[in-house]
Order: sequence, then C-alpha cells, then structure tokens
Amino acid sequence: MIDITVINDYGDTISVNDLLIKKNLENLLKDQDVLEAKISVILSNKFLLNKLKKNYFNVDQFTDVITFNLEDENDPIDGEVYISIDDVLDNAKKYEQSFNLEFKRVLVHGALHLLGFEDNTKDKKSIMTQLENKYIALDDENIISII
Repeated sequence: MIDITVINDYGDTISVNDLLIKKNLENLLKDQDVLEAKISVILSNKFLLNKLKKNYFNVDQFTDVITFNLEDENDPIDGEVYISIDDVLDNAKKYEQSFNLEFKRVLVHGALHLLGFEDNTKDKKSIMTQLENKYIALDDENIISII
C-alpha cells in the first residue's frame, strides 16, 4: 500500500491539490517498482528548511527540498519530503518556469532521493534530471498555485 500525506504548513497563500500530488507520487513509485511506501510531503518556508539543514547536515544555507528516510534497512519506504515554497517561487523566477512546474520538479526530486537516487556527482545529477523530466512530463495538470 502507498500512503501519502500532504501537509501545508506554508499557509493559505497557496492552493494545493493533495489528490494530484498523491497521484503524481504514486505513479512515480509504481514506475520504480515500489508498491509499499509511506511518505509525508510537508510544504513550508525557507526558514524551516534552513533550520533543518543546519541541524541535520551542519550546513547553513537555504534549499528548496530536504528528504529524510525514516525506514530501517530493507523495510518499505518511509520518509518525509520538506519543500520550501519560498525557494520554489524564487527558482521559478530564476529559471523562468511556472511555479507549478518548478514545484513538480522539486517534488519529484525529493521523491527520487527517498528512493536512493543521489545528485552529488555530475553523472548522478544527470540521471536525476532525466528522471525528473520524465515524471514531470507525465502530467500537465496544475497541482499548486498562488492565491
């Protein structure tokens, strides 16, 4: 069973379609042969993610997404994906993308990290980018917007 929870801690300035977020993640997981997972997606601000980055990774910088794998080895996926809506908005402007598209990219990126994909080398980053593009292209519906 795949259990996905979406928590909007960012506030009421965004409109989030929880069902479409869940559908996107379920499609990605099933495509990667993952049939059992528990994932929480937490939408927050850049200050929370900066605090998490400092506390857990000893790095003082802003970031758009942080993932935490909570499962024990060989257990089904159990994780959290924290997304900084502030950084997604900034990235959308910086890369001249829609907020919705940039959000999907970050969501997929976080999910891929939960599955064990890394982006700490040029080759690994290239693989992740290819997978991001693949999963983003599967659905053109709006899953998030600014109110």
